[in-house]
Formats: sequence, C-alpha cells, structure tokens
Amino acid sequence: MEKKRMLIVDDETEVTSFFTYLLRQKNCDVTVANTGKDVDRLLRGQPAGFHAALVDLKLPDADGLELLRRIKAAQPSCEVLIMTGYSTIKSAVTAMQWGAKDYLEKPFDDLDSLERIIDAVLESSGHEEDELSKEAAQYGIMYAEGSPMAKVVAIAKKLAKKAIHILIEGETGTGKELMARFLHGASSRAQQPFVAFNCGAVPESLLESELFGYEKGAFTGALKARKGLFELAHNGTLFLDEIGEAPPSIQVKLLRTLETGEFMRIGAEQVGQSNIRFLSATNRNLEHEVEMNRFRSDLLYRLEGIKLSIPPLRERLQDIPAIAHAFLQKRNGSPKAIDPNALELLQRYDWPGNVRQLINVLNQTIALHECDTIGPEHLPAILREKPAIPAPSSAAPGQHAILREIDLECERFVEAIARKVTSIEEVDFDYVIKRIKLLEGEVGRTIIEKGLSETRGDRKLLSKKLNITKRTIRYILNEKGSGTS
Repeated sequence: MEKKRMLIVDDETEVTSFFTYLLRQKNCDVTVANTGKDVDRLLRGQPAGFHAALVDLKLPDADGLELLRRIKAAQPSCEVLIMTGYSTIKSAVTAMQWGAKDYLEKPFDDLDSLERIIDAVLESSGHEEDELSKEAAQYGIMYAEGSPMAKVVAIAKKLAKKAIHILIEGETGTGKELMARFLHGASSRAQQPFVAFNCGAVPESLLESELFGYEKGAFTGALKARKGLFELAHNGTLFLDEIGEAPPSIQVKLLRTLETGEFMRIGAEQVGQSNIRFLSATNRNLEHEVEMNRFRSDLLYRLEGIKLSIPPLRERLQDIPAIAHAFLQKRNGSPKAIDPNALELLQRYDWPGNVRQLINVLNQTIALHECDTIGPEHLPAILREKPAIPAPSSAAPGQHAILREIDLECERFVEAIARKVTSIEEVDFDYVIKRIKLLEGEVGRTIIEKGLSETRGDRKLLSKKLNITKRTIRYILNEKGSGTS
C-alpha cells in the first residue's frame, strides 16, 4: 500500500514531534514545516504532492488561512486540517468554508476524536459527499452536487460532534429547523431528546413557564407541577427557533442558563441543573438588533459559538430539481414526475419564501390539477411570465446548464440594482456605471484564479481550456488589479 505523504505545519516542536510519531505509526511519510517560508519551499519541491496537511492557524510569519489558500492553489487534492485553539474556532470554520477538511482543537486532550478525524482523511474513499447528501436527505435537506448547500452541510456535519452552541441564520423558509435536526442527529447526543421551541409563537406571559416549568400552585391554574423545556431536553438538544423574538426579560434568564446550566421552575425554591446543547435560529440580523438595543450582546456571544448561514433558494437554484423530485417521491399518488420545461420555470423564479414557498406551490399545483406529470401549464401564472433564456448555440452540451444559471444571475442582479434605486434623485449615475464596469475585471480575475487552482498553475493548459491566450491571462491578472505574475 502506498504511503500517505503528510505535511505538518507548526512552530511548536512538541506538536510536530507528537504528530510525526502518530502519523508514522499509521505508515505515513511525514514532512515538517515550522514557517510559512518552509511551506512555500516544500510545495515547490514536492511534485508528487501531499495527501494531507495539518496546518496551525497561527505561525510567526504566516496566517493559517493564507497558507490554506496557497496549499489548495498549488495542490488542490491535498486535504488540509487546521489546528486551532478554542478561541479561534470561528477562524477554523472560515477555513472549512475556504476548503479545509476539518479542524483539530488544541490542546489535544481528546485523542480518540483526534485520531478519528485523521483516520477519516487517510481512509477517504472519495464517496463522502454522496454519503453525506443521503444522510442530509433523511432530514429533508435536498441539494445537488456542487450546490452552496453542500458546503454548509459538510461544515454542519463537522460541527455536529463539537461541544459548542450554534446559531443558524437564514431567511424564512430556508430550512433552519431541518438543519438543527440534522446537527442533532449527527451529534453524540443523537439518542437523547431533541426539543424545538419557537420563541415567537408563544405570548411573553407564557414564555417563562414553557422554558423553565413551574411548581404546583405557583400561579392560578397551576394545578400540578410541570417540567419546562430545559428539563425535557436534559442531555439532549434544545432548539430555540426565532431567538430574536425573545423579550428582554427572557433573554436575561436564557443567558444565565447558557452560562451555568442552572434554571429554576416558577415557584420553586431549589435550582435545577440541565446538560443541554443549544441550537438557535433567526431570520433577523442579530448584530443589528444589538445595535438597536433589542437584543443582548452577551446573549448573542453565547449563542453564536459558531454561526451557520443557510443560503436562500435563489442562490442555489440548481437544487430545485432535487427538492421537487424528492417531494413528489414522498407522495403516494399522482403526479410522479415534473416536465423539464416546468423545472426550468421553477428555476427562473426568485422564491422570496424559499423552500417552504416552493413546496407550497407544488402542493397547490397538485391540488388544482389532476395530471401524471406537472407541466408548465399547471404552474401559477407568476412563474410563466418571463420567457426562458436560450443558452448560446456555441456552448458545449455540458455547459448549457451553467450558462443558463449565469444568465439568470445577471437578470437577478439587474433587478436587484433597480430595486435599490427608489428615486433617481438619490443616484450618482456615473458612479453606478463605473462600478459595474469594474465587475468585468473582478469576475474575470476570479475565474482565472479558480482555473489556475484547478490546473495547478499551468497557464498553458488553462488558456486551452478557456480558449484565450496566455497574454490575456496575464492582462487580467496584472492589469486588472491582482498583481499576480
């Protein structure tokens, strides 16, 4: 069996010695780098590439996130594990968004967990994304290959087993509770209770008794003692949906329970203790709510141990076929299929109500029309208003879908700019036109940099793939602001 080539990047001798010993026990070839300069030298001197790299987030001469970018640009297939202290876990999550496989927490007290993460990288089969997609589907989370949702789910899977609270952000209807259930199901608490509570669905006068419970006789109508959600969720997960709706009086008590695990039933004299993993969700900007003095900053800092943002459906239109087909398969009657032209209409709409609105439209369509296959004529008129945009005739067959998505994104961009202009009195027209012209360079540079990453810096190969000259690549990178040679 071929030995795995591993790179360890850390300036602490104790850390590099520990991982060198551990990885050699697992039949790996180990290379050590103590600085960012060492990493650059090794990347140039290792044509075969590394299978994986363990990279410290903070080095004397380099930032771990920047090293991650450089490693992935030079060797895209190299899996990167970020090593970080608890205080920088948010940066580690950013690293996963940039392509890191996972992160390891310092100090390395939980050796079993650490070895599981490393073994998962060493034994990677390449089918993990398919398996994760199937696992997410069990919780009602559907997405296509390459979707922005795939990255969110991958990060959620990693975070699920960590002992940290998570704040889930997303517009109404994006599936925040589904994500919370997925996080619970993938956690070590999966066999314990999952309790969901919508903070905006209960009157303020009843919130405290719902959350903390009460003793018999605590108030008129309290004929017997009742457990609150903190007791019901003991050893499990408590999901606080629409946490931004919680009134100030409850925010104070939530903060204490988050900090200490202690709570007290209404009318009780003894303090209770609960071991809970908190997940919360909001469609509000809680930072703005803090600025407006409608939400406590200290509670926000406790809730968002990590923030997980679910993209709106308009940013992942490629997921609509998967969502629609999964919805139809769950039904026991007709229709069982949806016409490709109908799917195209669904993918042209902005879906302000997100996945919930899409499901409602499909439900209404089925209720109004008896058909074996949902066609364009069965869909609401609002979805049929705009004609479809044909893909360029010169495009290769596999490019039509992505070109159609780009056309739609351009349409939505123009509409979004137009919505921002409430009056021509407020617009600096010259600035708007100049700023939009700059987008040509920004988009071109981004695509070129992505292409260089995929071709491992081979500009000749990239020029062939994009059907442009190497001089054009140099022009876009140099003359439009990147400074890359």
